[in-house]
This record gives sequence, structure tokens and C-alpha cells, in this order.
Amino acid sequence: MKAVAILFLVAAYRCGTAEMKCKSTKTDGTLEDKVCSGDTAKCSMPKFTEYTGYSDVKYACGPCTSETTDTCEDCASSATPCNTPKETADDFKCKDWEWKEADKKFVTKTTSTTCKRLKDTKIKCNMPGSKADKTYKIPNNGCGICDATAKKDGKCGECDTAECNTKVSSAGSAALTALLLPLLTAFYSLL
Repeated sequence: MKAVAILFLVAAYRCGTAEMKCKSTKTDGTLEDKVCSGDTAKCSMPKFTEYTGYSDVKYACGPCTSETTDTCEDCASSATPCNTPKETADDFKCKDWEWKEADKKFVTKTTSTTCKRLKDTKIKCNMPGSKADKTYKIPNNGCGICDATAKKDGKCGECDTAECNTKVSSAGSAALTALLLPLLTAFYSLL
């Protein structure tokens, strides 16, 4: 009788335990659904960064390692893999820039950068602003948005079509002109 009760408990436990599955990167780079062994409670996958794309972390059973916390995401595993690739939109290109010491200014490079984005992310390119100096670093090689402070300070500008970032942004000086023009007009009318 005890043996029957033990077999019943084992059967009940096994029926209540679903197989945990995760997407896993095969040696050829493609993905497969893999049944995870043991008590795996998490799946891991490469982190997607807007405008630069996926990191080089592999899809796997198990959580991210401490060495990959900046480049990896994990999720709770279940009978259906949770670490499925995110839906992306078409790639686009933006011009990249470099500082030319001889000219003391930024110029576009001859090649463009391929930019990656998620499904609902808008196209954005960035470029140096009129106040950018040789210490300014172009974000994501011209792909994506500006840092808010750099944009406010006239060191970075944005546009919203592919390869639209071909000229140094004068957004800061345009804003200044828009502010000063009415003042000059008022001053002139007083004369």
C-alpha cells in the first residue's frame, strides 16, 4: 500500500511540473526551442540597444552571468520560451562624423553607419551642433538621438530621415536668432 501511495505522489508531482523551455543559440547561429534541465527558472538573451542593435550574448537556458549584466536580459522561463527576439523595423543609415584637426571642425566620414531599431522606434540621426568642439563624442556613430544636455547646449542636433545628418546642426544658433530677431525689431522701431 505504501508503494502505491509513493508512486501516486511521484506521478502527481511529475504531472504538475511542466518542462521549462528557452530559446537557445545553436552553433550555426540560428535559434531553437530547448528544454532546460534541472530547476532552471530563467532564460537569457542578448540586450537590444536602440540604434545599435543586439549585443553578442547568446540565447540560453539560465540567468545572465555577472559578467554580462550590461549586455544581457533574462526572464522567467515557462513551457513557452520567454526569451524570444524582439520585433524590429527595417535598418536605416546615418552619416558618421569625425573631427579634422587641420580644419578645426567636424566633417562627415565617407561611410555611413547602419542603425538598428525596434518595431515602433522612429528613424533618428544625430550630428554635431555648431558649438561642438574636438572633445565632443558623436553618439552611436550618428544613429539615434542626442543627449538632452548636449542638444540644449548646441553641441548636438537631430533629424528624422535616413542619412539626413549631412551638415553641422545650427539648431542652437537658429533658436538664438529666433529670440533676438523680435528684440532687434522692437529696438529698431524705437529709433
